[in-house]
Amino acid sequence: MRVLTRYVTRLFVARFALLLFGMGAFLMGLDLMANARGVMAHDDGGTAALVRYVMLRSPTIVSDLIKIATLLAGLLTLTLLIRHGELTAIWNSGVSQFGLVGRLIPLAIVLGGLQFVVDNELVPPSVQALQEWGVASDDSRPTLQDGNGMTWIHVGNDIVRIPAENIDAEGLRDFTLFKRSAEGRLLARVDVRRAEYRDGLWQLFDVTTVPAAGGRPTYEAERTWPIDLQAANLQHLLAHPRDLSFYETQRFVDGRGGSTWAPHLYQTWHYAKLADCLIPFLMLCLSVFLAQQSQRSGRLGLLLIAGIAVGFSFFIFNGITLAMGEVGLLPPLLASIAPLAIFGAVAASVAYWHELKHRPT
Repeated sequence: MRVLTRYVTRLFVARFALLLFGMGAFLMGLDLMANARGVMAHDDGGTAALVRYVMLRSPTIVSDLIKIATLLAGLLTLTLLIRHGELTAIWNSGVSQFGLVGRLIPLAIVLGGLQFVVDNELVPPSVQALQEWGVASDDSRPTLQDGNGMTWIHVGNDIVRIPAENIDAEGLRDFTLFKRSAEGRLLARVDVRRAEYRDGLWQLFDVTTVPAAGGRPTYEAERTWPIDLQAANLQHLLAHPRDLSFYETQRFVDGRGGSTWAPHLYQTWHYAKLADCLIPFLMLCLSVFLAQQSQRSGRLGLLLIAGIAVGFSFFIFNGITLAMGEVGLLPPLLASIAPLAIFGAVAASVAYWHELKHRPT
């Protein structure tokens, strides 16, 4: 059956590549229509600015399209097999629905790996480059700044209040550190002029400490700040967890270093990045199970319509559960895997019932 696996895989890959390129080009064109004026205003404009913008935006668009392209490519591939009578020959040769799904597992692993690489190796640096360039604009992301333009960072037991523009790769400038006990009780307010990262330790300069219980403020020209936060990770504090890699969210979930977002937000996206790698496999399973139902009726249009409806219902449900996990209404793990578990269980149950119903006695 290796011939069957190679044949189906070849048909799928050709359609997947065409869909990914076509939909990606279409969405990039719409993106350029909306943002071309802002892009041309940077770096003296010109073709070079547009090409750079396309290169930096492509990873995010590809990341969103891999799952959709997998669904559509699976439906189109099986539609072709049904139209030419090949799927009937496959069923009659003794290959069940689950047998065909099993032969698509290597393909699902490759697609899941592609999703992981794009999300963790390409998207984070491209998003950061767009932000540094000054052309990134995503109003759907919640802002880190309060009404006074301040960003709040949780570092160990302490809280840091600082303007976002005062955070850079070299260190921190003009910020306030609220020292707290392990129980969260305020101990002192520390105003810092400048902080630098040297030899694995933070050095604070021009430090004024005001005790919370009252008393005379004290001044220090320099002192050590013992926290587990590297200067290279400062920019990660300002990024939404969606735009961080799996390993970066792991650091925040483990409590290593500071954080600006709520813990459940980091946890939700940490699990979601793993769950996203399983979505291509679910899309392939849905295509196969729906093809079995449509093959008997001979209605190819029904296969496409039903497949698209079920697939996009999953994406909508997945978006709802992720949003609920972000605000803490669902446990992070449940918010990330619930759509996969529910749709996968229902699809497998329907397919298994169909196998039992048509099994020879």
